[in-house]
Amino acid sequence: MPSLILNRPWSFMNLEKGLVMELSKALSLPRSLTAFLVNRGLDSKDTILKHLNPSLSSLSDPFLMKDMDRAVDRLETAAVERERVGIFGDFDADGVTATALLYLFFKEIGIEPYAYIPHREKDGYGLNRQGIDYLHGRGCRLLVTVDCGITSLEEVRYSVSRGLDTVITDHHQPLDALPKAIACIDPKRQDCPFPFNELSGVGVAFYLAWALRGRLYRAGFFSKSKAPNLRKYLDLVAVGTVADMMPLLRENRILVKAGLDVLSKSPRPGMRQLMDSVGLSGQVSCTDIAFRIGPRINAAGRIKHADTAFQLLITEDVHEAYTLSGELNSYNQERQRLERKLLSEVTELLRSAGDRSAHILYSEGWQKGILGLVASKAVECSNCPVILLSREGDMLIGSGRAPDEIDLFSAISACGDLLERFGGHRSAAGLRIGIGKIDEFRERFCREVSMQAIRAVERPPLNLDAEVELEELASDDYVRFLELLEPFGPGYECPLFFTRDFCVRGARVVGQNHLKLALTPRMSFGNHKSFDLLAWGHGNKIDVAWDSMELAFIPSVNTWNGKKNLQLILKDARKP
Repeated sequence: MPSLILNRPWSFMNLEKGLVMELSKALSLPRSLTAFLVNRGLDSKDTILKHLNPSLSSLSDPFLMKDMDRAVDRLETAAVERERVGIFGDFDADGVTATALLYLFFKEIGIEPYAYIPHREKDGYGLNRQGIDYLHGRGCRLLVTVDCGITSLEEVRYSVSRGLDTVITDHHQPLDALPKAIACIDPKRQDCPFPFNELSGVGVAFYLAWALRGRLYRAGFFSKSKAPNLRKYLDLVAVGTVADMMPLLRENRILVKAGLDVLSKSPRPGMRQLMDSVGLSGQVSCTDIAFRIGPRINAAGRIKHADTAFQLLITEDVHEAYTLSGELNSYNQERQRLERKLLSEVTELLRSAGDRSAHILYSEGWQKGILGLVASKAVECSNCPVILLSREGDMLIGSGRAPDEIDLFSAISACGDLLERFGGHRSAAGLRIGIGKIDEFRERFCREVSMQAIRAVERPPLNLDAEVELEELASDDYVRFLELLEPFGPGYECPLFFTRDFCVRGARVVGQNHLKLALTPRMSFGNHKSFDLLAWGHGNKIDVAWDSMELAFIPSVNTWNGKKNLQLILKDARKP
């Protein structure tokens, strides 16, 4: 049955009701929130308690990562001998925060660090010879990559030939062959026994710093009282992890939750200034990172050079932080303008191209820094993979995005023999290809996509966690329990419930065409409190017979004048 807002069928999770009731009673949790947790794979009392009370002491041993011991062996020597160490990062928020983390940590333990972040337009993605030569020229004898390098076979060979010992830390999908480096640390390696493979690049960098600190402490390099407190670096981990849209489960949940606390209470000067510039104070959320902090850090690499963001994260000077945060805000405004312009152009090209299993578009002059952003929005329109490339002479360079049901990296990998270079994840990737090979690439790539059977005839269903009665939401503890489930994010989306048997006690339009309903249980007889339900952008539906509908909604916490109340955000509605 088509729904009122999304025009999609609803799908209800196949819950073991007995298990939900058992866990709800054992944990004194509301039934609906227990059902949500079970749906997210947390189906025992122990796993739920650990999830609700994340502790840094629950993090997995960093030495479980393949090659971590080899990397730490080399870095221990660098620390003891006070070597110069080069850090090669990436130009997105994940890469910049990872670079800043290792740079600051290395300085703290006496290693002399030099950082190189490539220019998106001039250098392109990944480890390159320019950066290797730069770091070699600064006297570095050891090179550590962050958030890149796992597919850079030729570049690592070149680095080694220049006399640079090379350590790779990355979180992208490896190829069948690994670079001939001293160590290749990547939780996505098939032979890596680390129990969680969805860390961000900055998450992997944090684990490297943690492992090295432990080794140096055990070797008597510093006393326990002088050992670096790594907690202060968790703000960087939180920003990079959320901005890179990594699933907020297990290790990521622990790191991000602790990082949000650091970000809220004691941010470094640059982060503090950036937060002030966008009006952030008090408790910072993942939403704040995703829509306010992350885009501004990313904007530097998209519009000019990511070094501006890097300098902001490492500065101790308040005045410098003020200047740099102003630059990031101006870059972000320019990014928004360019994105709107290119999206309009791409949308028209998609419209004229008609239905296809995938779209590969290119043009001279397209700014590479915004191609991924525009490709993401183009995917929403076309419901299929979209790759956007900018032409530079005989080369095409750009980014692709894909719907959830597509393995974009796999489809691109199948055409890897045609590409100069590529890398990425299941749903996002970058590539470089000669113009003369683009037609063959398009044909083979579209064939690979078709083989994945990604063009579903029907729209995917809206997956609902559970039915909930409004009486349950009226519990005094419901808001407290809901906050325990946070932070929500990719891979750990917020609860989505549905309800019926309610009365609408009031309806009005607020703000810019937003509908606000006051709901109470149908049989409340005036004894139950009402709940505000907000339908963003649907003020024109005020005359709908809402009492006769079933509602799909997201429960959220609204704080007003210091008081917290439950607020329902409408996702969809349908006739029973």
